[in-house]
Amino acid sequence: MTVHALAAPRRRDVRAVAPAERTPAPWIAVVAAVIALLVDLTGRVGLGPVSGSAAVTLGAAVALAALAPLLAGSRALAVIPWPLTAFVLYAIVRLFADFSMEGLQNIAVLTLFLLGIAFSARASSVERAGAGLVLLAGTGLATATVFLVQAATGAVVYGTRSFALAALVLLAAAVATPGVRWWSRIAPIVIAGAVLASLSRTATVLAVLLLSGLVVRMRRGRRSLFALAGVASAGAGIWTLVTVFPPLRDRFLTGDNALEFGGIALNTSGRSSLWEAVIEGIDTNPLFGHGPGSAVQLVTARFAPIQQPHNDYLRLAHDYGYTGLAVFAAGVIWLLIRIARRAIVTDRAVHWAALFALVAVLLAAATDNVFVYPFAMLPLGVLIGLSLGLPAREAGNTERPR
Repeated sequence: MTVHALAAPRRRDVRAVAPAERTPAPWIAVVAAVIALLVDLTGRVGLGPVSGSAAVTLGAAVALAALAPLLAGSRALAVIPWPLTAFVLYAIVRLFADFSMEGLQNIAVLTLFLLGIAFSARASSVERAGAGLVLLAGTGLATATVFLVQAATGAVVYGTRSFALAALVLLAAAVATPGVRWWSRIAPIVIAGAVLASLSRTATVLAVLLLSGLVVRMRRGRRSLFALAGVASAGAGIWTLVTVFPPLRDRFLTGDNALEFGGIALNTSGRSSLWEAVIEGIDTNPLFGHGPGSAVQLVTARFAPIQQPHNDYLRLAHDYGYTGLAVFAAGVIWLLIRIARRAIVTDRAVHWAALFALVAVLLAAATDNVFVYPFAMLPLGVLIGLSLGLPAREAGNTERPR
């Protein structure tokens, strides 16, 4: 294959997605789509000591772990950064030493994330990656439609925060998916609109910024200017929404006003008190933390009915110490570098989707609990696996962008 043939990124990218109607998505992508479609719906069902959501999470994690021997001998395991594998193994050892149901659930979500990467990488090809991307984008449109109906009718299907965080990953898939179908053209706007309707502050800001990623649907030579204009428009749009849309303005500016940014006092909805308490706990054992689930136990004991610390990095530091947080961060940085390189070099939609989704989740984790949500982390793992699972000849033998 000549360099000239490889240098038509958008036409080739469209073909990479077009076969989705003929090529089925990997089974793990189907599982991720179902869990994403349910969001937190199963959480309202009680099953003894755990919720239905916890039961689904634990069951899915056990099922994937039981299937893990199928990965032996494939390169799928090699795409998982060893620091992330080491972190999960360390967390499991800590769980045996100091068991808690909260810790078990959190580790189950991280297990789903890693095995989602591995199984989707094992099944990935250009056609299957395209099919998986289309499936997750379509799932995002479906969940957004349900949420908009919910907002219009007052019915309760999804929790607002849960939906908004799950939607970020699905929005990333929709933004990167070439607009070759009518619904794929409207999906990013519909999903972002639903996130705005949720009034989730962090998710709304990230959703508006993600829309600037639509420039990857354009040819490379025209992107730079449009990307700058997109980011500027996103910033202006966020400012306009915060200042003129009363429900969102109140979410940002009315409340404890415990955080100041640019001379403006912002509402943290009590997060500042949670964070101070968790940081105090970290300081008593900064190297190794207090064990899986300990942050949840601390917050529940002091701030019930609030149960989560609303900052996943503080959660990791409290549960596993700065040692565990550093190992986790090393693995995530490895993922970012690998995926970003593939996106820049090959310009494939699946790489951009994985990159957008990973960045959005990492930013959302600073104010929310996205690392413990299976309906966000499994779809994220699938996107990452579909990206890193493409053979080197498909992922790397493309001319560099102009």
